[in-house]
Order: sequence, then C-alpha cells, then structure tokens
Amino acid sequence: MKKTASIIATQASPKTLPHTMLATMLAASLAPGLALAADSTATANNDATTLETVVVTGEQPKRGSYQAGTTTLGKQKQALKDVPQAVSVVTRQLIADQGDYNMREVLKNVSGITFQAGEGGRSGDSIILRGFSAFGDTYRDGQRDAAQYNRDPFTDEKIEVLKGASSMLFGRGSTGGVINQVSKTPFAGELAEVTGTVGSNDFFRSTMDVNQALSDTAAIRLNVMGTKDGSADGVSEAKRHGIAPSLAFGLGEDTTVVLSHLQLKENNTPMLGVPFDPNTLQPIDVPVDRYFGLRGMNSEDLTSNISTARVTHKFDSKNELAAQLRVGRYDRTVLVSQPQLRNSPAGTPVTDSTQLGYSGKLRGAINENQALSVDYSSEFDTGNFSHKLLLGSEFVHETQTADSYFADALASVLGSVGNPEAYYTGSYRRARNSSFATHNIAAYATDTVTLTPQLKVMGGLRMDWLEGTYNTYNTTTGAQTATRKRDDKGLSYRTGLIWQPTQQSSYYLGYSSLMNPSGEAYQFDLSSGLTTNNQKPERNKHYELGAKWDLAEGDATLRAAVFRTEKLYERNTDALSPDVSILYAKRHTDGIEVEVAGRLSERWEVFAGATLMDPKIDQGWASNAPTDANKGAVPKYTPKKTANIWSTYKLTDKITAGLGVYYVGKRYVADSSSDQSRTRFAPSYVRTDAMLSYEERKYSVKLNINNLTNEKYYDALYGGHASAAAPREFQLTVGYKY
Repeated sequence: MKKTASIIATQASPKTLPHTMLATMLAASLAPGLALAADSTATANNDATTLETVVVTGEQPKRGSYQAGTTTLGKQKQALKDVPQAVSVVTRQLIADQGDYNMREVLKNVSGITFQAGEGGRSGDSIILRGFSAFGDTYRDGQRDAAQYNRDPFTDEKIEVLKGASSMLFGRGSTGGVINQVSKTPFAGELAEVTGTVGSNDFFRSTMDVNQALSDTAAIRLNVMGTKDGSADGVSEAKRHGIAPSLAFGLGEDTTVVLSHLQLKENNTPMLGVPFDPNTLQPIDVPVDRYFGLRGMNSEDLTSNISTARVTHKFDSKNELAAQLRVGRYDRTVLVSQPQLRNSPAGTPVTDSTQLGYSGKLRGAINENQALSVDYSSEFDTGNFSHKLLLGSEFVHETQTADSYFADALASVLGSVGNPEAYYTGSYRRARNSSFATHNIAAYATDTVTLTPQLKVMGGLRMDWLEGTYNTYNTTTGAQTATRKRDDKGLSYRTGLIWQPTQQSSYYLGYSSLMNPSGEAYQFDLSSGLTTNNQKPERNKHYELGAKWDLAEGDATLRAAVFRTEKLYERNTDALSPDVSILYAKRHTDGIEVEVAGRLSERWEVFAGATLMDPKIDQGWASNAPTDANKGAVPKYTPKKTANIWSTYKLTDKITAGLGVYYVGKRYVADSSSDQSRTRFAPSYVRTDAMLSYEERKYSVKLNINNLTNEKYYDALYGGHASAAAPREFQLTVGYKY
C-alpha cells in the first residue's frame, strides 16, 4: 500500500521516520534549483510565483515478522545461521498477535519445552527444556536472572532460546539450554503505544510503551504493565504490575550508556493443582471450576527489582568493548496448600465424598544478586583467515536468606473432593531456615574463523571458579546447625564446524561440554553419606548436527537438527532441603527437531516447530551408589513428542486472521522405577487458539480465543499434583500507537 506525504513534515513516528528523512533529503537537494527557478520567473513577470507542492511516495513498512535474523546469545551480534546450535526466537510481533502475558504462554511456541508445577521449595517459572530443568538457566540480556519469580514479557523485545549445553557462554548449568529475555531499549525516535485487554474469567491487562528522544543522541523509554488474570474457579488469580524505565546516552556515537530498572510486583492467589487418582494414575477427574486450595492461606507475594547499567565503546567498526553491571533483589513469601487424598488406596474409587487433607508449602526468601560482565569483541584477519573473536570475564555474587513458615493448625483442616474449599483460620510461625552465599569468577574466549567463503570453524573455552557457603538453622531454636563450604572450578568448551555452500543455506556440526558445580542454586546438594568435598560436580556433553535454510527470498527460515545430550551425576535442587540426593548417575536425551519461522508470502506468516525425543535414564543413584533399578525409565516431566504451529494470514490490508495448534505428549511425574506402568502421569493434549485483528496505522482491535475447543488438559506437573490449564478464554484488545 502506498502512502503520500508532504515534504513539509511534522514530527515523525519511528515507522514513518525513514520516509520523512527521504522527503527532507529530496527537498534539500531540489531547493537551490527551485529557488533559482522561482527568482527567474518572478523577475520576468514582476510578481510572485506560487510553487507547486512536491509530493514524495514511499512504501508503508511491512507488519513485524516472526523471523529473527540475528541473535546476541553469543555475547555479540550474530546471524542465526552462524550459530552451530538450535536457536528459537519468539519475536515481539508473535507475542503481540497471540496476546501472550506470561512466560508459559510465550514458550508454548518453542517445541521441547514443558513446565513443572509450583513446588520443591521454588516459586516462579520452572521450565523443563529437552527434559532437563532450566530452573537456573533463565537470563535477562545475557546475565543470569534469579528464577524465583513469574516473568512477564511486557518489557521484552524478544525471547531467545538456545538449546543444548551452553556453559561455555553462560557458565554453570544450562544442560538443556538457556532462555534469554532481550529487553526493550531507548532509541532515537518517538513512540507511544497503549493497549488494553478485557477477557473472560475476569481478565484485565493494560500496557504502555513510550519512547521519547531527548536529543539526537539521547532518549528515554518507559514500559508499564498491569494485569489481573482470574480463573474458572473464581478464587485463584494472578495480579501483577510492573514498571521499566530506561535511559540511553550516546546513541549513534562511539560510546553508549544505557541505564534501566525493572520492578515487578505480584500478589497472587495460587492453586497448586489437583491430586492424582490412584486407580487411573491420572489427575482426578473434577470440573476445572472447582477450587482445590485453602481460603485464608493460599497467597504468593513477590517483588523483583532489577537495576542494570550497560556501557559500550566502539574503538572502530571492528572492535568493541561492552560492560554490564546488574544489581537485583527478589523478595518472596509463598503460603500455599497441596490437596491430598485421604484413605483412598488403589482399588477404592475416588468420589465426591472422598476426604481431602492439606499439606502446607510455606516459605519465604530474599535473594540478592550482583553481576558484572565485561566483553571485548574484535574482527581481524590473519593471512587468508578472518576472525570474530570474543574475550570476556564475569563476576557474580549471590546470596539467599530463606525462611520456613509453620501452620500448626493445618492438620485439622479437612475437605472433600466434592467440596474442597476448606478454610484455614490459624496463625503462622516464621523461622529462619538457611542462608547461602556464592562468589563466581569466570573467564572465557571464543573465536569464529572463516577458512573459506563457505567454511567456518568456531571454538571456545570457559573457566569458572565458584566459592560458596551454605548454612542451616534449627527452626525451633534459631541456632545454626551446620556450615558447608565448597570451592569448585571447571572448564567448559564448545566447538563447531559450519559449511555455507550458498547464501541461503548453512550446515553445522557442534559439540559442547560443561561442568555444573555441586554448590549452586542456593544450596549444596549432597548424596547420602558424602561431604561437600567429595560431592562430584555434574558433567554434561552435547552433540548436534543441523541445517538452516533461508526461504521466501530471505523472509523466512527453516532449520532442522538431530542431537544427543548426556548428563552425569544429576542433582535435584530443592531450595529448602539440605540433604538432597543425586537423582541419576547418568541419563541422556536423543532427539530430532525442526522449525520454520517467517513470512512465506506477502500475506502469510508462520511460526511452527516439532521435537521428537527419546529421553532415558541410563543409571540411577541410591544409597550413595549407582543403581539399575530405574534404568530405561523416561525422566519425569518429559514428553517424547511436542509440536506447535501458529499461522496468520492477511485477509485484507487491515484484517488478519490467525490459528494455532499445540501438542504435548504424555508426561510422567516420577522415574524411580524402570517399570512405569504404575507411575502417575498426565495424558497428551492438543490445544487450539485463534485470532482476528483489524489494524489501522494508529489503532488496532484484536480478538484472541485461547483453547478454542475447550480442551481439558494439564500444562504443569509435580509429583503429587497437576495444574489444569484454563478452559476456553476470550480476550479483546484495543491498541493505540503514535
């Protein structure tokens, strides 16, 4: 569609800025000739001449894409085809089209990801990536972010998922991969965008994104969000609001400074889920509008404050130094109850009269993190070879003080399956449980060498030194009961071979290995009978063979990969338990994955993926020794098949329709035995979403229907309960932008 603009331009929005600049440049170049012509005519006719208005036409910008051509996951800007690993990027346009309002909704677009239900001493997003916990593998702008809160994408430009072992870049952990949120930053332009959403189940959400240029080189940006997400049961809900101001200096200059802060507050009334039926081994079959929590108890209060300062300096077009300092504080108090069937062994039918009891999952903690990362990137040649070099260092200090809460009157509270809405009216006792402090220093280097125009090889090393102290306390007397200290150091490495025979194709072979120290995740994990000095760190290996192709003249990307990830001495990290055993001596996941993202035609956009996995435990661990008791079992929470597709089509220049389908396979909640025929599980499910939008230049109206077929399914699991997803939901969004 064409757009007409006068050369006498008013202040332009970011989208119209290129057209305005073009018109201004054209007017400036024509001005001397026009003036001379006017003077000549005026002299000849002895009167003024009115000049004809000059009109410039230009193409209106295309709608945002689902394709992301570049990533900063490698600590420097890279084309996705130059990364010898699978990377999925959920773009801002995809998030906006679907109306995604939390991390679980965003990551439904990434195959191979599932979620663990709240428990295990944790709060916030508990992500399972390719069968491995990513609890400690969530990042914001390349720096580790405490996992103990529920993330909201209101201040994210995009969300990147790097799959496979990634410790060479990100340090300890990251077996299945990492999830990195990329924040919106100020730019030299103007933007004002406001949205408001109302929906079924008492849903309300409003967001604001405003950018204002302060000068040619400075700008300020502000993102604000408020959300109330109700539920079919009418009791559980999530209420949160956030604010994220940022300020940038030196835009377009050699030295740029960006200062930002994110505050996210949550006041939630959660429900952990429903218990499992001992006969069917599936979650008990009850209506989704039945609340299985304790009124008067179930609450979750979280406050996250994250301040960041980033400075980049370009020595020239090929050499850059970047430093990022972050200070974060995360306060949380979680008082929730887990419903449990009473007197209901296998063989006894579960009915509405079956009795329920409740166990308390009561905790609080304050986490404080300080991190400084310094990266130097350079491009240079040695002979006939071209290099892209990254040298970096990282310094991280993390502390946690954890408390336990005790509800002494909870044992007497009873309910039933038919009427589970019991009340807790007792008091609480709070006591210090544990404290943890770590210092981590890391140094790393990676180089991508172009051997020929078609062949590249990359390699990288990272050394981590971690020192930690973990204290436990008697929750009755307050006396310190134990102090454990641990020093760990380990080398992680990564290598890859990339062959790009054409501009549109890239093939790669990658290998990476990592070390995860036994003292991290806010505790030391000990096998029975071992001391901190004898506890072995986790070790991981990852192999991947893949290909990436550009489609539709570069507007879309298709990728495929086969992979194998192995893990040794895997530990369970429960932030409140000082005596947690190794789960597996060894396990692995084999898999194949495909994904397509981008614009397949002028009107057709798609984001789709599928992952087939064969996850197995090779050797378990019990009584401080390897065991074959669960050899061959499928690891818990891990489906063998996941798939997703979201597609939109522009029916007209202003009307767009979208449809999404998501499949997740069967997931077990335990893996302690090789015979899982009597293991609790959640069945596979298919969810369908739909969207219809009308968009003008300054405003838009959008209707989203989530779970279109009203499928009853469970999207998060834990050993004793499963969390049911929302039934069919309607959400209407009105947006205005300038």
